[in-house]
Amino acid sequence: GIDRKQFNPGRRSEAFRAAHNIRPDDVAVAFLGRLVLEKGLDVFADAVEAADARGAGLKILVIGEGPARGWFKERLPDACFTGELTGTDLATALASADVFLNPSVTESFGNVTLEAMACALPVVAARASGATSLVQDGRTGTLAEPGAIDEYAAALCAYAADPALRAKHGAAGLAFAETMDWDEIN
Repeated sequence: GIDRKQFNPGRRSEAFRAAHNIRPDDVAVAFLGRLVLEKGLDVFADAVEAADARGAGLKILVIGEGPARGWFKERLPDACFTGELTGTDLATALASADVFLNPSVTESFGNVTLEAMACALPVVAARASGATSLVQDGRTGTLAEPGAIDEYAAALCAYAADPALRAKHGAAGLAFAETMDWDEIN
């Protein structure tokens, strides 16, 4: 379930974006989670690099902390690393992104994916457990084969180029997240 009072699109903050050098017209792609290699950090970095090589011009927002932070920062030197955030700070950071990329194949449920959907972000995720029960491919986001860098990059490029598609998939994700509200679940 999800606490929709905490995670919702109303938490989006242009002030947060500006403080992290994300302009209003930038497309910010978020990573949220513990910074460990088994979360697919290599796939995330490769997908971002491939999308940028195609002209996507993405801004990267990394929310979390962990032992692979140095490695990840080396791979994505221009990314904004917030460190670990909790509560309202976490919800504000996530809602201030434009797309959520989760290449992890180790999630059992995927709370971070549902949190992103509750913030009305389209999700690009691995076609794996933890995502396939949440993300509806072509409706609330895009599912890519695990490790398929070109598929992730194509999805990121599509969202970067089409604000209407981001809004449409984000709204559909939000509608799904509303069915996963704690009151609904209980």
